[in-house]
Amino acid sequence: MPMMTYEPFWRMMDERRISTYSLEFDYGFNRAFIHRLKHNKNMNLSSIDYICEVFCCPVEDVVVHIRNDVVPVKMDG
Repeated sequence: MPMMTYEPFWRMMDERRISTYSLEFDYGFNRAFIHRLKHNKNMNLSSIDYICEVFCCPVEDVVVHIRNDVVPVKMDG
């Protein structure tokens, strides 16, 4: 099953020095929204689009798809 992660979003928040407190009180994100981001929960595209609009960033700065059906290659050693 594929997985989405919001790690790029948190990296961007760290680079811009934006805290979760600031997301809630300065940007108006509610706690449930922040919780979904923190725990890689499902979000609809309009939510991701909203984040891109607020932070003037491409979708790649918010979410990335990780395939988990790829079998890692074992190294002989």
